[in-house]
Amino acid sequence: MIIPKEIKQKPLEYIFLGFIFLVGLILYFFAGFNSHNQRLIVYGLSASYFFWSLIHHYKRGDLHLSIVIEYLIIALFGIALLTFSFF
Repeated sequence: MIIPKEIKQKPLEYIFLGFIFLVGLILYFFAGFNSHNQRLIVYGLSASYFFWSLIHHYKRGDLHLSIVIEYLIIALFGIALLTFSFF
């Protein structure tokens, strides 16, 4: 398996990102069929991903408005995808 150079340099950041998604996935399925709780988990997961990306790019030194907008759009797309397809 080929691991990208950036992941090899900072594995803890990507382990933390994986942990965020794992916790979100577990919470989502343990929320049962309560759509309100599932929606809140999706919002929290998207916000966590967005803030992780801001911190990640800030540490790399390449945080620009275009990157912020890109990750915001990705987070909103995830919210829309999960909200409108499951609820």
